[in-house]
Amino acid sequence: MRLTLIVRICSVVGTLLLSQLAHAQTSATGTITGRVLNPANGEYVRNAQIRVEGTALSASSEDGGLYLITGVPAGPATITVTYTGSQPASAKVNVTAGGTVTRDFELTSALEAGKGTGDSPIKLTAFKVSSEREGNAKAIMQQRNSMNITNSVASDVFGDVAEGNVGEFLKHMPGVELDLVQGEIRTIRLRGLDSEYTQVTLDGVSLASADANAGAAGNARAFSFEQVSLSSMESIEVSKTISADVDANAPAGTINLKTKRAFDLTRRRVSAQANLTAFSTRFNFDDSYGPDDRKSRKLHPGGIFDYSDVFFNRRLGINLNISESMAYSANARTTMTYNYTPTAADPRPVVPTAINFLHAPRTNRRSTVNFTADYRASSRLVLSLGLLYNYADLNNPQRSLTFNTGARNTVTGADPLLSFTTTAPAANVVSNPAAIVKLGQTLTALPRFEYRAGNFTLEGKFAGSNSISWYDPRGRRGSMRDAGGPTLTGLTYTARRSSLKSVDWKVVQTGGPDMDNGANYTNPTVTIDDGRYALTDVYSGEFIGTLRTNKFLPIIWKAGVKRRYEIRDFRLDTESLRFNLNGAGAAGAWAGYKSPFDFDMGATNTDSSIKSIGGGTVWMPDLVRMGTYYRENQNNFTQSITAANFYNAFIGNRRNYEETIDAGFLMGTTTIGKLVLRAGLRREETSTDSLEFNPRSVNELAAAGFAETAGRATTIDGLKYQFFSKPKVHRESGYNNMFPSASVKYKINQNFDAQIGFSSTIRRPTFRDVAGVWVINDDNLTVSAPNTALKPETSKNLAARLAYYFEPVGILAINVYQNNVKGLFITNRLTAQEFGYQGDIDLSNYEFITTTASVNDVTVRGMELEYSQSLSFLPQPFKGLNVRASYTRSYASIPKANMIPHSINAGLSYGYRRFNVYSSLNWRDNYPTTITGNPRFYRHRANIDVGGGYRITDRINVFFAARNLFNEPYLIMEKVGANAPAVQFYEVNGTNWTFGVKSTF
Repeated sequence: MRLTLIVRICSVVGTLLLSQLAHAQTSATGTITGRVLNPANGEYVRNAQIRVEGTALSASSEDGGLYLITGVPAGPATITVTYTGSQPASAKVNVTAGGTVTRDFELTSALEAGKGTGDSPIKLTAFKVSSEREGNAKAIMQQRNSMNITNSVASDVFGDVAEGNVGEFLKHMPGVELDLVQGEIRTIRLRGLDSEYTQVTLDGVSLASADANAGAAGNARAFSFEQVSLSSMESIEVSKTISADVDANAPAGTINLKTKRAFDLTRRRVSAQANLTAFSTRFNFDDSYGPDDRKSRKLHPGGIFDYSDVFFNRRLGINLNISESMAYSANARTTMTYNYTPTAADPRPVVPTAINFLHAPRTNRRSTVNFTADYRASSRLVLSLGLLYNYADLNNPQRSLTFNTGARNTVTGADPLLSFTTTAPAANVVSNPAAIVKLGQTLTALPRFEYRAGNFTLEGKFAGSNSISWYDPRGRRGSMRDAGGPTLTGLTYTARRSSLKSVDWKVVQTGGPDMDNGANYTNPTVTIDDGRYALTDVYSGEFIGTLRTNKFLPIIWKAGVKRRYEIRDFRLDTESLRFNLNGAGAAGAWAGYKSPFDFDMGATNTDSSIKSIGGGTVWMPDLVRMGTYYRENQNNFTQSITAANFYNAFIGNRRNYEETIDAGFLMGTTTIGKLVLRAGLRREETSTDSLEFNPRSVNELAAAGFAETAGRATTIDGLKYQFFSKPKVHRESGYNNMFPSASVKYKINQNFDAQIGFSSTIRRPTFRDVAGVWVINDDNLTVSAPNTALKPETSKNLAARLAYYFEPVGILAINVYQNNVKGLFITNRLTAQEFGYQGDIDLSNYEFITTTASVNDVTVRGMELEYSQSLSFLPQPFKGLNVRASYTRSYASIPKANMIPHSINAGLSYGYRRFNVYSSLNWRDNYPTTITGNPRFYRHRANIDVGGGYRITDRINVFFAARNLFNEPYLIMEKVGANAPAVQFYEVNGTNWTFGVKSTF
């Protein structure tokens, strides 16, 4: 890191520390410290508010329930502890000059009568409350104490999420939107901005996240939740504004996952959970085909084991969490394309051109091991270590079937959107399964230390995180990747459905070769394996000093330095893995390899059906058997690779990128009466290094005897010479930014807060924008090129919040926000001169397609309303009711794809004696999927989850949960001109059920 930056910040911290020590020697004050405990669950409480009556002195309890109030005037003092859902507690202590007095507190539920007072420790009977109530209390206190505008939630609030997907948990929170892939939550969006604008951290430290599926695009910076399990998390914080002590790459906000730690407990705790997951259409113990061409059971066991304990007189605390889950589901999608160009001979406004059916059953396995250890080496020093391992295995064969109609005038029917018949022999059907086997693993080590000396705290955080993602259908499942799309031509068929908003197509073949016979299909090139791979390594280290001063005002100073180093590697070799079967004729070579897993869209609740002319369904190749044949007869195959294939596999889709970020910050927080103020400044210096090919020039190619077109060799040998005969070069770049931030909180009264926050943030270019080779398209006269000079987007974020907190355990709040983005990344088309091209190839007539910064600023605005409350003040039998609801409104100054204008989350839970039940609603309004081409939008949709449980004993309970109870479809509508919206895309994912038993002892 720049030495001057470190020296300056350390000098500031040292000066503050020395001034405070000098002040402490002459001040007749003392210190009050202690811990706050919830005896009901044996947990020390964070974020309890402790204040010294008659003064402006206050503190919030930290990890382990510890609180510290310095600068307390010597003499008798009364301290009061408040925590939502609990009765206020107070105690009198005597403070001596230069001394420290210890006072511990135990919380008492507001459901119990009475209030402890006096000089003796407050210790009342433990109480039984729902985990949801306790979780909501934690969340509210976290929000109340945060100087950022934050939503916090404990991991047990929304019921059991056995498969561990953090996204399934976050979807219930205001301002949170999901990016789904076949019903699986892949990434998260906040406040109307894309997922690349959201930073995800673990205990405040950035994690590595690799996704091989994004490698072809250079991989966006979005964090993938595929490889993180909820079971090892204690709580989640979603911050909509950030302060100077947080990395600035979070225009939309930050999601911080907090791991479980044993220092929060007073005693040993062991919990074990066993569960079964089931799918709505395979709700039995029978073996059946799927997700691939073999039979298997669709009920899958899983479990969670959690162990926490403290040793050596509470000097050592450990937590071990192990979870395993596997769930089966079946995604079904129907995609339609249309011709919107009437002719004089055919005035019909819309005619279908193709119907694609996709049946994609899947098993999704997650394995997680999380270990944390905290060791109190001395009264001042705590050493900690966190180890997190995640493994994900997705087996997702995708069985695609496309019916192409042929020319527009050969599609007959007065209303072809509902019923049509093909008459041209050019109509065809393409049977194209693909074996998608995606693996991923992430290993993270998080050592840290904390040193306290009076009012000064020094914290060091270090991280090493490695994440890899790859596809391996042949190695893990013995399967071919795909069969290349065998095609049958010359058939005719009819297709009918019930309405424009449905996809219950009934397709019946009426002529041509039988589509259920593989002998009638072509023999295209097969792909023997998948070639996607991604790696991300993240290493970071930071030192943060915190100093509390009271000379003029009570101020908490915070300063720190940090270095973050990231490596990203990507490759996509798929085009090098294509082979031809030797001696195969034009058709029928794979006829004997029909899959025993019949293609049946009706089994996925779409009510579609397919019938061949012979009374069967449709021929679908068996990729597992084809993979076995290749493995045993490799000499019968010849690699099919062209120069273009070679370029794409080994040159065009390779990335190696490194990024170093050096940062320093200074921040101060003070309290003046009812006003809490914070201001900070952060500086980040970014340097990048892209390792790229250094190709031979056109003249060098010609001198070596290799032909070229548009500057690229036309043969594989020529490409090897052009790109591999010279060492790669490092293309380096760098920039630096300052990030001021400020926030103000005003306590209108004890339960009513007003808050406003400002932060400036950054979105760095993705790797597809700044790294890689040029792609020259001579047919379209275009050049797709990275923009190595592209600078990051900057964003100024302003948010305000009014929040009223009421007992027991409730909040009513309104949040408004505005993000002003400067230099928004856009895909632009430039002339060679505008791009600044100076190469030796004549590209003067070509358009350069690259990513540039927009000239005009883009403004995103929104509002969030949120309400939640425990209704325990009601008489029985309504005492166990809990309600929550939120509404989010988002809009932008320009049309923006995937921005949801209106969304609602709601939930209702009820507990009575040993029984509890809950339901959750997520509703999303129509929103556009694209702002170019044919206008398309997601149709509004409501999702309902339910669950419940029964406590057999105080230690054992059984539970159930159902996700997507009514199997609501996802619909993309296409509306062109004055035509009525028609379904362009229809997707259903079924209902997932979980049944389990959990024991805590």
